[in-house]
Amino acid sequence: MNENILRDLLAKIYDEEILYFDNLPQFQVSLHHRIAMKRIFNLFEKNSHNIANNPQPISHSKHTHLSLSKRLIIIFVLIICATLMAGFIFCYISNNFHGTIYTDYTELFAINAENCPETIEYEYCLTDLPNKFELTERNFSLYLGVYTLYRNDISGKEIAFSQYPKKAFGGQFNTEKHKFEDIEINGHGGLYIEFSNSSIIFWDNGDYILEIDSNLPKDELIFLAESAKVLEK
Repeated sequence: MNENILRDLLAKIYDEEILYFDNLPQFQVSLHHRIAMKRIFNLFEKNSHNIANNPQPISHSKHTHLSLSKRLIIIFVLIICATLMAGFIFCYISNNFHGTIYTDYTELFAINAENCPETIEYEYCLTDLPNKFELTERNFSLYLGVYTLYRNDISGKEIAFSQYPKKAFGGQFNTEKHKFEDIEINGHGGLYIEFSNSSIIFWDNGDYILEIDSNLPKDELIFLAESAKVLEK
């Protein structure tokens, strides 16, 4: 094989490889992944809370003292960083939620958390689940909330229903290319956000924050939300 044939062959292989990567579908975060990450963050917050309430003994090892000039430089750099970051951070306020808007996500909390249950004193359930949806997972935490996952094995559709004490609710939502929409569920204010392959709807029912995360259409999510009732035991 001469040099020209080898060069042409390598160029053809290179073009085919580039074409393959150019035609790859856009990456989509699955519902399973987002639910798993939500549980990881909840566990992290719980561990952080435990560490804060049980501080480690203070070490008495020797520390190197920085000179005055070095400390001034560090303070100056921190001020510059804080000033730059302030240009990318905004406040978000709706009827029942407030938070901070960052460049690629928004962190939200419940506004009115006073005089509300701090634990799961009674549990809610979805009374009008679509046909062929079966309960596949359930996690209960008295202080962090209740999480239930329903799945239709035929269609591959999933419904994740969560109930949080208001003080335990703290959601981080991808708002880089998505926007919140104000909604009302049974007279209570809430928010809806739609992603490329799923949607989230959550609302303050007066005592708790209820949330549905699913790949069902918006109208079905609202119907499900309005069917939420206290679980009879």
